Amino acid sequence: MNPPWALRANFAIILKRWRLQHHLTQKEMAGKLGFPVSTLSAWETGERFPNGYTLDHIVRYTHISPCRLFCDRSARCMPGRCRLLNG
Repeated sequence: MNPPWALRANFAIILKRWRLQHHLTQKEMAGKLGFPVSTLSAWETGERFPNGYTLDHIVRYTHISPCRLFCDRSARCMPGRCRLLNG
């Protein structure tokens, strides 16, 4: 299992990558999620981490599975085989 710091780093990278791939500014994405730009910025830099309710909101907005939000591509995240969710 990935150490907690790696999960936070992966989350920050994946969230920012998704935003950039969808051509959204931090202001636009933060507005659509209903959070201040400073909060989104802190998530993308790994300074802060969203709570469970907020993570669910991010998953619904981005359509990125929880496993993919935390695992790097080498983690082989697949349905039913997620190392994050299944240990």
